[in-house]
Amino acid sequence: MSLYFFDSSALVKRYVREHGSDWVLHLTNPALSHEILVASITGVEVISALARQRRSRNLSGIDLSLALALFRSDFVNEYRILELSPPVLS
Repeated sequence: MSLYFFDSSALVKRYVREHGSDWVLHLTNPALSHEILVASITGVEVISALARQRRSRNLSGIDLSLALALFRSDFVNEYRILELSPPVLS
């Protein structure tokens, strides 16, 4: 088991097929029991990135709905969410 911090640009690769998705899918595989850390702001950023993929027509409406549902579940159940202070976020 290892500890990994993912920013939103890396984490979105788990939900949208992009260059680097295989690597992210491997590291976030629950069977490996890695601890995945994300910043609290990551929730908003990933949802925004997924919506942008839909607007760019890289995702169908159905694929967006599935990606959002999976991400929301993972965000609550699989990731350790780190609260960041306002100065750090600024």
